[in-house]
Amino acid sequence: MNEPMNPLDQLPAVALPEAISAWPATAAWWLLIAMSLLILIALISYCVYRYKTKALKRAALTEGQQLYQHYLLDQDSHRYLTQHNQLLRRFCLQQFPDLPCAALSGDAWLQQLDILANKTLYQSECGRQLLDIYQPQLSEDIDIAGLNTLLNNWFKELKIYAKRGESIAS
Repeated sequence: MNEPMNPLDQLPAVALPEAISAWPATAAWWLLIAMSLLILIALISYCVYRYKTKALKRAALTEGQQLYQHYLLDQDSHRYLTQHNQLLRRFCLQQFPDLPCAALSGDAWLQQLDILANKTLYQSECGRQLLDIYQPQLSEDIDIAGLNTLLNNWFKELKIYAKRGESIAS
C-alpha cells in the first residue's frame, strides 16, 4: 500500500536568512575596541606609576610603626626620638635630594618638614618635642604617642611625585 504523498513535501525548503553575526566588524567597532584598549593600558600604567611612586612612603610608614612598637616594648624615649629624626632625614634625603635636609637642625629642620607637608605639624607643641634630642637632659614628659601620630599625619599630608626634586607642595 502506497501512502499518498503529501503535497507540502514537494515545496522547496524555506530559505532562512543568515544568522546575525556575533561580531559586527565595522570600522566604528574596531575604533571603539582600539580606544578601549588604549584607555585600559593608560589606566594600568597610571596605577603602576602611583604604586611605585609611593613605595618609599609606604616603607617609611612601616618603619615608623616599627619604631613605635619598639618604644612600647622598651620605653626608651631618647632612642625613639633619635630614630624618628633619622627616619625623617633618610626619607627626605632619598625623596628630595636637592633640599638641604641633612644640614638643617632645630627650628629650621621643623620648618622644612612643615613646608614639605604644606601644613604646620612639626612646629606645633607636640612636634617641637623632636628637638629634645638636642638637649643635654631629656624631658620625662615627652608625648611619644602624639609624635607617632604626627609622623603618620606628616606622611599622609606629604605629596610625592615620581621625579625627585620637583615641586613637592601643592
